[in-house]
Amino acid sequence: MGIHLLQDTRLGDAPGRSAVAEITPDSIVSGVRMCRSDAEIVEGVGPEPALVLVDAPTVVPQVTGRRDAEHVLAWLDIPAFPVTPSRMEKAYGGARGVALARALAHAGHVVAEALPDQVLRQLMWEQEHPADRPPLDLGAYRAAWLGVRAPAFRPRGGRARNDGLEPARAVLAERIDLPAWPLPERDGDLADLDDAAVIDAVACAVLAHRCLHAPGDRWALVGDAAAGRIALAACPEMIQRAAINATRLRDERTINIAAEVAGTQVGPPQSW
Repeated sequence: MGIHLLQDTRLGDAPGRSAVAEITPDSIVSGVRMCRSDAEIVEGVGPEPALVLVDAPTVVPQVTGRRDAEHVLAWLDIPAFPVTPSRMEKAYGGARGVALARALAHAGHVVAEALPDQVLRQLMWEQEHPADRPPLDLGAYRAAWLGVRAPAFRPRGGRARNDGLEPARAVLAERIDLPAWPLPERDGDLADLDDAAVIDAVACAVLAHRCLHAPGDRWALVGDAAAGRIALAACPEMIQRAAINATRLRDERTINIAAEVAGTQVGPPQSW
């Protein structure tokens, strides 16, 4: 399951909406639900225990710079909002994802964070670098990775970038079937806002499916339940870079999370 969460707690009647997406074990989007309240989101996820990835912070520890996971991501050239209590309050009026994660966990689900742009970017990377190709050395990998950019489709100034919506959908459609992609319920810019939310939710669901069904060198988990944990669509080169940098950051006492991030090391989501 994947969730796009409308984070701003101050917008009671915001034009945007949250979205919940489900992907079956055989890689089919089986349902998408647009939601307003946390209760609607939890209901949309359903009662069956699931791995649920959310595109919003679900843990906000008392730190002043950024969370440990974001320290690691910075060294992987993966942009991420630096989460602190003060930044979340200033940007969104609080951290809505924290309460939602508690409600989902109480309902029996395993919850972690995801970055939809990172998922799309990794899927685009794999179009040119399939799993059966020999791995690159890390210098060549980083240079090539920096050249990969996910389509820009998210709202700016209340409007989605509709010229990026179709390219983003196309990236997802190369990996999964999209029969349940919702028809527009609203018109104009509001329809584009909903479509952008669905893309984020489906990207999170794609990664959840990957964590459950792909080999352990194709996904990673950075962080832990106390400090915040972010799942990544990955490849062996990314995992190697993550391990090197997380080990160094631990040795420097910059972070306290584990350096082992590969799916083969952290274990199946049921054990997180």
